[in-house]
Amino acid sequence: MRLPINMRKLLMIAVIGFLFSCSEDNSTNNKISMGAKVFSNTCSSCHDSGMGPNLNFNTLELSDIVHKVTYGESGMPSFRNSLSDKEIEDVAYYIYSLK
Repeated sequence: MRLPINMRKLLMIAVIGFLFSCSEDNSTNNKISMGAKVFSNTCSSCHDSGMGPNLNFNTLELSDIVHKVTYGESGMPSFRNSLSDKEIEDVAYYIYSLK
C-alpha cells in the first residue's frame, strides 16, 4: 500500500529530522532540516510528481546542487529571485543528504 504524497513528505521530513538530530553536527543537521521544508514547499511539486528527476539517487556534489537551484538548468527554473541564499544552501544540503 502506498501512502499519499503528502503523508510520504511529512514522514520523510520527520525521519530525516529525527536521524540528524541525533548527530553531533547540529549546524549541518539544521540546514538539512530547514532544507527539507524548503524542498517540501518549493521543489516537491515537480520532483515528487515525476516531472523532475527523482533526487533520491542524485550523484551531484553540493556545489553543483547550489548552482542548479540558483540558476536552473535543463527545464528546471532558476530560484535565485524566489529563494534566499540561505534557503538555497539549506535545500542543497537536504538534496545532498538524500544520496
